[in-house]
Amino acid sequence: MLQTGDFVVPAFNDDVPHFAKPPFTYWAIAGGISLLGWNEWGARLPNALAFAATIMVVYALARRIVPDRAWLPSLIYSSFLFPFSASNIVTTDTLLTLWESVAVLGFVEWWHCREKPGRSLPLYIMWAGFGLAFLTKGPPGLLPLFAIVAFVILTDGWRTIPGLISFGGIVLFITVGFGWYLFVAITHPGLLIYFINDEFVNRIATGMHHRNPQWYKPFAIYIPVLIFGTLPWTLSLLRPFYSNPGTLFSCQWWRNKLSNDQWPVFIILWVSLPLAIFFMSSSRLPLYILPLFIPLALAAGRLTRFPYNKNIALYLLVVWFVILPALKLTASFYPYAKDSRDMARAIQENIHPIPEEIVFVDSEPFWGLNLYLHSEVEHISTQNASPAEEPLSEELVEWEPGTLFIIDERRKDSLAASCMDLGFAVHQIGSHGSWIFMTPVKQ
Repeated sequence: MLQTGDFVVPAFNDDVPHFAKPPFTYWAIAGGISLLGWNEWGARLPNALAFAATIMVVYALARRIVPDRAWLPSLIYSSFLFPFSASNIVTTDTLLTLWESVAVLGFVEWWHCREKPGRSLPLYIMWAGFGLAFLTKGPPGLLPLFAIVAFVILTDGWRTIPGLISFGGIVLFITVGFGWYLFVAITHPGLLIYFINDEFVNRIATGMHHRNPQWYKPFAIYIPVLIFGTLPWTLSLLRPFYSNPGTLFSCQWWRNKLSNDQWPVFIILWVSLPLAIFFMSSSRLPLYILPLFIPLALAAGRLTRFPYNKNIALYLLVVWFVILPALKLTASFYPYAKDSRDMARAIQENIHPIPEEIVFVDSEPFWGLNLYLHSEVEHISTQNASPAEEPLSEELVEWEPGTLFIIDERRKDSLAASCMDLGFAVHQIGSHGSWIFMTPVKQ
């Protein structure tokens, strides 16, 4: 986007658009890079700011939901292992968590003052938050809306639902959330069918995206993330299950809460309904449930009981805040097979000048090389090319000096044979692990 000036169509390069995600995260990263330069600081800045902003939103939520110690849930969220670890990973999920929490804050403020006339601002906040969530990740951004509707029906009945419908708020939601979708669907025929079939129906109902579709995967992915990701507050969250295991399954408890203390019911719905949908979906990754750590922080804030000697808890918390960045630092040294930084260093050491075009042959590209080297990254195939790939023959027809081929060493002989059939020879000019750097030369 920064290189072409096209901020409407997300694209890996001039030939491969990328409509799998809406563009808000890409816009945010482009802003970070424009501000801090072409480096990891710029790429990670939006999520770092989103994490900090989410902590403040949690505090605002806690003022209504945990009013006697509103400071605690924001402290808990900032020290949860999973959100802290995810806060500088360049994905959509930290930004999505921010917008979902803003949307719920709008609802909570509306609910608190719903009997007062002229309270439309909270609904504007709610629908704007959902619009930004939809522009960040599409339909998953609306999952808290299920909890909101269920909560309103359980507490006040269907008669209150129309109160959530603010004309100005809905216009704001449609404009923010759907404006980009409508524009690209009009300008790119067939894209609407792709959004509905591939990015909605197939992600939910099929395993075509290879996101852990096996029936047991939710238990293997989400349960450990919930248990270990809520450290060091996990025991507080488990308190109802071991102190009084029948509480949450008691009709009397639910009736009492709906009559006298409704927020625990909302927190349970906010966690359980989206989690049930994630379990039923055929597309599952750990970061999908990151937004659920907002209600978990609020729940922990209500359930946490400090020991008699509060100084001990304070000392332990200080130690934990030292451990968290240490864990992040340690993780940064863990070898990762798809690390674009290491690949970029190897190219800089082996090839001068830096290639203008880097072409991965029969392998998924290291797209991050564009950030480190400013080179265009492409993907070609020596076999039957998919719509996202260019065949080798077309790449060689367009070939210009300054093009680098990268291929797995197990396929280099196949590439040499294919190039020879097309009147080219390839010479090895370096390597990085199992990857071979080659350049084509016309015979």
